[in-house]
Amino acid sequence: MRSRLIYYLLLLLFFSLCNCSADDPIPDLPDEPELPGENGKPDEPDEEGLIILDPSDVQDYEMIYKPKEFVAMNWLREDSRWSLVRSRQSEHFILFWEEGFGDDPGSSSLSEALRVDVDDLLTKAEMFFTINVEQLKFAERNSGTSNLERYKMQIYLHYQTEWLATGAGYDDVIGALWVNPSTCKPVGSTIAHEIGHSFQYQVYADLLAAGETANDYSRGFRYGFGGDGGNGFWEQTAQWQSFQSYPAEAFESYNFDVYTENAHRHICHEWQRYASYFIHYYWSDRHGVDFIGKLWREAVRPEDPVEAYMRMNELSVEQMNDEMYEAAARFVTWDLEEIRTRGSSYTGKQSWQLYPHAEGGYQVAYSHCPGTTGYNAIPLNIPAEGTTITVTFDGLTPGSPLASADPGLALKGEQRLTVESYNTSDASAAGWRYGFVALITGGERIYGEMQNDRNGTASFVVPANCERVWFVVSGAPTRYQSHAWDEDELNDEQWPYRLQFTGTDLLGNIAIDPDAVPEDITLTYNLSFPADAAAYSGAKEDLISNNDLIKVAEAFKMQGSAISGMMLEAKETAREGKIAFAAVEPGSGLNYNTTANGYGFWFDSQGRVIGWGNDNDSKLFAEFTTLAFQFSIGQYPGKCKAGDSYTIREALVYTKEGKQYRATFVFNISITQ
Repeated sequence: MRSRLIYYLLLLLFFSLCNCSADDPIPDLPDEPELPGENGKPDEPDEEGLIILDPSDVQDYEMIYKPKEFVAMNWLREDSRWSLVRSRQSEHFILFWEEGFGDDPGSSSLSEALRVDVDDLLTKAEMFFTINVEQLKFAERNSGTSNLERYKMQIYLHYQTEWLATGAGYDDVIGALWVNPSTCKPVGSTIAHEIGHSFQYQVYADLLAAGETANDYSRGFRYGFGGDGGNGFWEQTAQWQSFQSYPAEAFESYNFDVYTENAHRHICHEWQRYASYFIHYYWSDRHGVDFIGKLWREAVRPEDPVEAYMRMNELSVEQMNDEMYEAAARFVTWDLEEIRTRGSSYTGKQSWQLYPHAEGGYQVAYSHCPGTTGYNAIPLNIPAEGTTITVTFDGLTPGSPLASADPGLALKGEQRLTVESYNTSDASAAGWRYGFVALITGGERIYGEMQNDRNGTASFVVPANCERVWFVVSGAPTRYQSHAWDEDELNDEQWPYRLQFTGTDLLGNIAIDPDAVPEDITLTYNLSFPADAAAYSGAKEDLISNNDLIKVAEAFKMQGSAISGMMLEAKETAREGKIAFAAVEPGSGLNYNTTANGYGFWFDSQGRVIGWGNDNDSKLFAEFTTLAFQFSIGQYPGKCKAGDSYTIREALVYTKEGKQYRATFVFNISITQ
């Protein structure tokens, strides 16, 4: 968003990460940076009524770094775009605001959309500063090596309603961020995230100031991975940094669902760059909460985070693969100290997809084939206590044909393609890790023995009081290759496999009479959630956890695991042999024209389908995730109030031999305080 951010000279690297854009190069840093007003030019003459400060009038004047792009700007004058007259300071920050705000951005004379409590902004910024310095150790103050001992970080408040939230810095000297009012109302994880970027920027600036690196962008992850310039680790890390202040958002934000849909991909995959932050929890659980800051300081080009991690901890590729499997197994139930309690409602949410194989068993879908460091967590039926369940595992050669039922949908940029085989990778390096995870009543986890044979078996004895059990597979090639950011799924590494189960089956799979006729089913849920003036909050209903997936499978006379593979695209109408998604209007008519995300609809106060909008009666939405078999129900901010009640309906419509069968989901929703 700002042309002066030096790290964006690397093109896609930093401004695709931090929402910034740049065209102009930054000149070399002078030995002694100029202070505001010290630009070698004579002072402008006084003008009647114009405030022109003296440096002695400004608190901590010598700690305010003047960026090179402002060299001709006299910050002491009131009529400069950025003026010390329109600024406020805290211990470690100076905040500037544009002239449109007047003397006080919090003034009641400003419209609500442009009003900002700058004292609150500075207070929260100081809180985030303390966490990043004292807890996460992204900077080492009082060591004589950090520019944070010389200068205050900078905040620029723009007079605009267009969204702006960017964190980085100036001249490889000091961290900064640029915001508009809406990103500060209230000050929360967005600002914490951007200040996280400011501290990431500060890592390189401080290494440079301490003489620990040449000014060649080879440190502090100021470079891309895989030769294509992108570096999603900036966003991954900023998310984790912000969640140190707002821990609930690790699971409650939109990005958690992005993670569960992409956990099979490389941990640095661009499609989950805002969502793949759980590896930070695993590494900090093993090595301390300050390890991530250490990783940022010690990484050296061309290392990606995994390569730097291996070097710093003296791990071989095999040992790293073992750790990545352990991380995956723990992520199934979020079995790490910092997130175990908060994650208890999100157990086993990772999506997966297998298709039946002609010779028996199942084959992983192209859409969910694990890449290097990626994984699948496959839920299984739980047989009686003491039963031995066994999985026969066969690793497939990269490039092998897909299962016959696999649609092979792939993305290359914005282009949707169809493939018939897995991506081709180095077959000689193919490798996997696999094993079982069980969750016991009371919260205990039991981990089966990890296996790594290309063709082998894994067995597990079902323990007493077993509530859930999963089979976990991770991609673990014998050589590690960093992942390039190129928006092309077709060249991602994939490590395909087949499975056969003995003593169990995929969760929800049941005995099916092939001659039975499908039937309709209606499932009703009574949900409640508080009115929310700011967020699209609501509730979720998980058909796997509540066992209703089995009921739908019994009604449609098909395996639950087959349902997602038979789904038509959103907005497609019913078709023979397929399952369509629809809203059920109050008169019981079907509406296939989705108006929310994916398989989703907005509804008005009468339960009728409507489009999203602040000027209509859109009140609630319901969106269905096919692979997770989960409904997300939420509200339009500010439109619902305590005491309101609504009924909305959606349906899966299965067509067999010319007849339609419905699984109707009725949501009775009560809005609370």
